[in-house]
Amino acid sequence: MQRRHFLKGCASLGAGAVIVNSPLKVFASTETARTPQVLNYKALFNDALSQSPELIGFTNVDDDFAPEVLSIEGKIPLDIQGTFYRNGPGKLERGEHRYQHLFEGDGMLQSFTIAQGKIVHKGKFINTPKFQKEQKNKKFLYSGPETVIPDALSVTNADVINTANTNVIAVGDDLWALWEAGSATKVDAKSLEYKEQVILGEHDKYKKTLQGLPFSAHPKVEANGDIWNFGLNSSGHVVLYHLAPNGRAKNVALVNAKYRGGMLHDFLMTEKHLLIILPSLSTKRSFANNRQGGFSRISFDKEQAQRVLVIDKASLTLKKEYELEAGFAFHYGNAWEETDGTIRFDASLYPNADSLHNLSNMMKGEINHSVPNAKAAFYTLSPNGKSSQMILDTNSEFPEVCDHRVGLKNEYLYHLSSKQNSFWSNTVCGFNVNSGKLDSYEFGEEFLVEEHITVCPKQKEGTGYLIGTALHVPSKRTCLNIFNVENISDGPIARAWLSHHLPLGFHGTFKAA
Repeated sequence: MQRRHFLKGCASLGAGAVIVNSPLKVFASTETARTPQVLNYKALFNDALSQSPELIGFTNVDDDFAPEVLSIEGKIPLDIQGTFYRNGPGKLERGEHRYQHLFEGDGMLQSFTIAQGKIVHKGKFINTPKFQKEQKNKKFLYSGPETVIPDALSVTNADVINTANTNVIAVGDDLWALWEAGSATKVDAKSLEYKEQVILGEHDKYKKTLQGLPFSAHPKVEANGDIWNFGLNSSGHVVLYHLAPNGRAKNVALVNAKYRGGMLHDFLMTEKHLLIILPSLSTKRSFANNRQGGFSRISFDKEQAQRVLVIDKASLTLKKEYELEAGFAFHYGNAWEETDGTIRFDASLYPNADSLHNLSNMMKGEINHSVPNAKAAFYTLSPNGKSSQMILDTNSEFPEVCDHRVGLKNEYLYHLSSKQNSFWSNTVCGFNVNSGKLDSYEFGEEFLVEEHITVCPKQKEGTGYLIGTALHVPSKRTCLNIFNVENISDGPIARAWLSHHLPLGFHGTFKAA
């Protein structure tokens, strides 16, 4: 059965007529539809780096990082035993070509194995089919969503340029490295060696009908291990996934969201529902300019309401829709619902999409401190169809809750912040949503702080640790930090230093030993 038959089958369940397109049609035919940019991003970036050392986190990585035992300050808690993984773009340049958007770089996994009071780090590029071919030829062979490569090979489907560069989760004994527009990539959890691109449903009733469909980089994992996710198709439809803890497909469906914004990065779930939140983005206005890439074509529309699609988890069908004030969020923290059906959730809300485009400006060395930061926003969706929002005057990104509270009412929300507009965060925060108390630790202007995730050995909210990395610009070194969530303002209880810096990445996970 072909993929189009699966999509038509979903349509017969209530999704409506389906237009089957490549998941990357918004970026499609980049090698022929756009004129190559005249600007030399590599030269511009190198010139800027000499004047702005904070750009070091966006420099190109040439090779894998060999295993290194890290030097440790403080004491590692005995109940943290396992491996912390991080994913992000590492290969940003080949030859004289530099990618024009951070999202295009080839994925590189970092692992920090914590055992017997020691931490061992290693970093390895994810050897995707794209990476393998380009390594062999020692040059970029494919145009990306934003970057035109001269004489590029044809991109026949999204997985041809799947860089597996955004997130990583543990599925069974393996890792899945995740992208936005194509398949998950299976990686060995110990060696970090590439295994294969995952064909969802291959060993279930779906066979190969789901092959290559978009699978987002932000799946939600329930306490029982079940995995929920979505994928945005360029037709405006959203594919919905319910997987078993081992990755086997339990249910897959399609909803016609009629969304043409070109960017849908995250979603939420409660005990009973999935929340697909469509930001105020549009791609219509920019298509006239063939010099623009896929991300450049995305614009913010202040007249376009955010839409919330409430999906029943049992049937994966649309039950209700809400409208919110215009806004854009990369990331959401958590959602939960009350007994009367009221749904509450939080977001790191931007007033526009400048942050998306700033990730392109930084690739040529431009640092814009005027780009607004996201604010912590809290929403209420009432059963009568009305909604309300409360936006705090607190900069917020990469919001997190304890794993066992995902989809349930949470008391604590953890996130990154900065006290003023900044191109990168420098503060780790814990926020009590009941009392409004904020507990934070500011690293200082010399640090670029990355996402910190929760590790909660006791499965009791308000206990456990935050673990994450930060780049110290003056010494050109990255450190791994462990905070006790009960006293974040006291600073890291343990800090492990590498002898070098790592590229700034996006998301990670902790896999207990």
